[in-house]
Amino acid sequence: MEEQANTLTILDENLLVTPAFAIEQADRAVILLSQTVGEAFATASAVRQDHTLVSQVDLLCERSRRYEEQIETYLTRISSSEPGEKERATVSLLAAGNAAFGRMGKTVERILKLGKEALAYKDQITDEDRLDITTLGEAIYETLQLTFKGFSDRTPALSLRIRYCTEELMELGETVKRRFIRRLHEDGRARIGSTLYTEICYVEEQLVDDCDRIADALIRYGKETGRSRLPEDMNEEQQREQVREFFLGKFEKLEKGPDRTE
Repeated sequence: MEEQANTLTILDENLLVTPAFAIEQADRAVILLSQTVGEAFATASAVRQDHTLVSQVDLLCERSRRYEEQIETYLTRISSSEPGEKERATVSLLAAGNAAFGRMGKTVERILKLGKEALAYKDQITDEDRLDITTLGEAIYETLQLTFKGFSDRTPALSLRIRYCTEELMELGETVKRRFIRRLHEDGRARIGSTLYTEICYVEEQLVDDCDRIADALIRYGKETGRSRLPEDMNEEQQREQVREFFLGKFEKLEKGPDRTE
């Protein structure tokens, strides 16, 4: 049963004789990979509080590895069939997405490992540490979901929005790391939590980098296929301002601190 779950049955080799149909199936498979990685990240983040989720994350990460390998092989076979110019642009985008989402899956495995370490020391981790890493994780998860939607929809506006989100995420991540480092010097109790969570921040930055790579691939795809123009009622400054408002809420949450009410 588990073997079947890790096999992309939608990648029908019989469709390889018709590249357009094969590409459609590969597209669905890459989207499924992205959804698997998103679920793995959300679950791995929760492991810091619930050890019963470890096996679920392991299964999702294994599944993402298998999916990535199968999609890569399938895309290589599509490319060898000499598809048309527009189809080549789609195959290139799918290959970039498959590689990025595959790397994300491997990054989640590292986050899981650190999460298990944090779980072992959870009684020595402060509420401030938990708030900071949770706030950053929420922002990363929202950006991942936006990236997955952008990949699926391939709209120029979402490509820009992903780019602006990754810029804001790097700033938020730097703020959180500075807060962890400050606690290392100010509060001996925070040493273990701040050290582990600082390391998690550095690992999670790799997810942000891959979101940025997806944005690049989408923008390139838009130019190659003539889909790079923004809608008439949408401009870059509007996109940036909407993203800033979202992240402003995250910074305010950090400044407010944990809710200590019973």
